[in-house]
Amino acid sequence: MPETLPASLALSAGQCRAARALLGWSADDLAQKARVTAAWLERFERGGETVDDLDPSEAERVMRALEEGGVEFLASGQASSGGGPGLRIRQQGGYIPTARLSSANDG
Repeated sequence: MPETLPASLALSAGQCRAARALLGWSADDLAQKARVTAAWLERFERGGETVDDLDPSEAERVMRALEEGGVEFLASGQASSGGGPGLRIRQQGGYIPTARLSSANDG
């Protein structure tokens, strides 16, 4: 199986698929938001883009579109239960964790 991503690229095919699922976006939705072709995104998510064929600006646009949609990417070891790379939905403004609730921040 060909290597799909250069080491410097932070977005994996699995993270891309998972992020789309978290946001409820179709592949066409993401392709449009990231300004990449649907065919390129399909190859990327299948792991079909080889290092020689990969345009880092396309992968960067995909990652940026997902981040703008509310996904936060986690580096290996960064606040994740398994310690590996992952992602989560970013907290929306106005959310106060239970531990910080008090009469001082009642709305």
